[in-house]
Amino acid sequence: MERIEEDLQQDDEIVVTLRNNYNTYSFNGKKKLVLSTTSWLGGKNDFLGIAYLSVGGLCFFLALSFTVVYLIKPRRLGDPSYLSWNRNPGGH
Repeated sequence: MERIEEDLQQDDEIVVTLRNNYNTYSFNGKKKLVLSTTSWLGGKNDFLGIAYLSVGGLCFFLALSFTVVYLIKPRRLGDPSYLSWNRNPGGH
Protein backbone atom coordinates (compact mmCIF):
# COMPACT_ATOMS: atom_id res chain seq x y z
CA MET A 1 0.00 0.00 0.00
CA GLU A 2 1.52 3.27 -1.09
CA ARG A 3 0.72 6.82 -0.11
CA ILE A 4 0.99 10.02 -2.06
CA GLU A 5 2.30 12.54 0.46
CA GLU A 6 1.94 15.75 -1.60
CA ASP A 7 -1.25 17.44 -2.77
CA LEU A 8 -2.38 16.62 -6.29
CA GLN A 9 -3.61 19.22 -8.72
CA GLN A 10 -6.04 18.85 -11.57
CA ASP A 11 -4.49 17.14 -14.63
CA ASP A 12 -1.64 15.60 -12.58
CA GLU A 13 -0.67 12.14 -13.82
CA ILE A 14 -0.24 9.15 -11.54
CA VAL A 15 1.72 6.16 -12.84
CA VAL A 16 0.67 2.86 -11.25
CA THR A 17 2.49 -0.45 -11.70
CA LEU A 18 0.36 -3.51 -10.94
CA ARG A 19 1.88 -6.92 -10.33
CA ASN A 20 0.05 -10.21 -10.59
CA ASN A 21 1.41 -11.65 -7.32
CA TYR A 22 -1.84 -13.45 -6.55
CA ASN A 23 -3.69 -15.19 -9.35
CA THR A 24 -7.41 -14.42 -9.33
CA TYR A 25 -8.22 -16.13 -12.63
CA SER A 26 -8.88 -19.49 -10.98
CA PHE A 27 -12.00 -18.24 -9.18
CA ASN A 28 -12.99 -15.43 -11.58
CA GLY A 29 -11.90 -12.81 -9.05
CA LYS A 30 -11.09 -9.20 -9.83
CA LYS A 31 -8.54 -6.70 -8.64
CA LYS A 32 -9.34 -3.04 -8.17
CA LEU A 33 -7.41 0.15 -7.66
CA VAL A 34 -8.92 2.53 -5.10
CA LEU A 35 -7.87 6.16 -4.80
CA SER A 36 -9.04 7.89 -1.65
CA THR A 37 -8.37 11.02 0.34
CA THR A 38 -7.67 11.15 4.05
CA SER A 39 -7.15 13.81 6.65
CA TRP A 40 -5.73 13.71 10.16
CA LEU A 41 -9.18 12.41 11.24
CA GLY A 42 -9.08 9.55 8.75
CA GLY A 43 -11.09 8.88 5.62
CA LYS A 44 -14.29 10.41 4.33
CA ASN A 45 -16.52 7.74 5.85
CA ASP A 46 -18.29 9.18 8.90
CA PHE A 47 -20.09 5.95 9.89
CA LEU A 48 -17.64 4.85 12.56
CA GLY A 49 -17.63 8.23 14.29
CA ILE A 50 -21.42 8.46 14.21
CA ALA A 51 -21.73 4.90 15.52
CA TYR A 52 -19.32 5.59 18.42
CA LEU A 53 -21.15 8.79 19.36
CA SER A 54 -24.56 7.08 19.14
CA VAL A 55 -23.58 4.10 21.28
CA GLY A 56 -21.76 6.36 23.75
CA GLY A 57 -24.80 8.64 23.99
CA LEU A 58 -27.09 5.66 24.53
CA CYS A 59 -24.83 4.29 27.28
CA PHE A 60 -24.68 7.71 28.96
CA PHE A 61 -28.49 8.03 28.81
CA LEU A 62 -28.97 4.55 30.29
CA ALA A 63 -26.44 5.23 33.06
CA LEU A 64 -28.18 8.50 33.89
CA SER A 65 -31.59 6.75 33.87
CA PHE A 66 -30.42 3.96 36.18
CA THR A 67 -28.84 6.52 38.52
CA VAL A 68 -32.09 8.52 38.73
CA VAL A 69 -34.11 5.35 39.35
CA TYR A 70 -31.67 4.31 42.07
CA LEU A 71 -31.81 7.74 43.73
CA ILE A 72 -35.64 7.85 43.64
CA LYS A 73 -36.31 4.27 44.70
CA PRO A 74 -33.19 2.60 46.13
CA ARG A 75 -33.17 -1.07 47.02
CA ARG A 76 -31.32 -2.63 49.87
CA LEU A 77 -28.27 -4.63 48.87
CA GLY A 78 -28.97 -8.38 49.03
CA ASP A 79 -32.67 -7.95 49.87
CA PRO A 80 -34.29 -11.40 49.43
CA SER A 81 -37.77 -9.89 49.04
CA TYR A 82 -36.94 -9.12 45.39
CA LEU A 83 -36.56 -12.84 44.58
CA SER A 84 -39.43 -14.24 42.55
CA TRP A 85 -40.18 -17.08 44.97
CA ASN A 86 -40.33 -14.72 47.94
CA ARG A 87 -43.02 -12.45 46.46
CA ASN A 88 -46.60 -12.63 47.55
CA PRO A 89 -48.56 -13.79 44.45
CA GLY A 90 -51.73 -11.93 45.47
CA GLY A 91 -49.87 -8.70 46.05
CA HIS A 92 -51.18 -8.52 49.64
